[in-house]
Amino acid sequence: MVPTTAATPSTPASASVREPFAPRTLLRDGVAAGAVIAGLYGLLYAVPLPPFAIPGYLTIVAFDALEAVLPPFTSSAAYDAAFATFLGVLALLSALAASWTRAHGAPDGWRPGVAGAFATLGALALALAAGVFLRYAAGDFVPLLLVTGTGVALLVGGAAVAFGSATFARDSA
Repeated sequence: MVPTTAATPSTPASASVREPFAPRTLLRDGVAAGAVIAGLYGLLYAVPLPPFAIPGYLTIVAFDALEAVLPPFTSSAAYDAAFATFLGVLALLSALAASWTRAHGAPDGWRPGVAGAFATLGALALALAAGVFLRYAAGDFVPLLLVTGTGVALLVGGAAVAFGSATFARDSA
């Protein structure tokens, strides 16, 4: 779809506006989100220290929870392919989240794709915090607090990337 020029209260008449679910836009958002998700997963091995390794660790925990309902993998190549597909599905969900943010006022460009990846991983972290870490805390709430804090930080970071830090400054003033 060709970008059109439209004047709305939030965009000037000279701004290029693209429909949120246009195939090129979804592809760009999916590529940006996939790069962010792969990068955050790669941090688990590059910098295996708690603040940097948590998002990558959470993708493994989420896949392990999903693996319980999948048929057994006959080889490590099948496991790797299934995990890559899982990361691709996360990138697709991130692209859809990016389109939602764009439909709700985020500017056009690659930033909503990055924000969608942050938001998807943040929502995944909060779901794991509620479904896994809270259930098995057994009095040790430090992992639960780390995962919950990471999830909230990723969600807030995604909103800041999508809508800009001026959104938070305007709302707090």
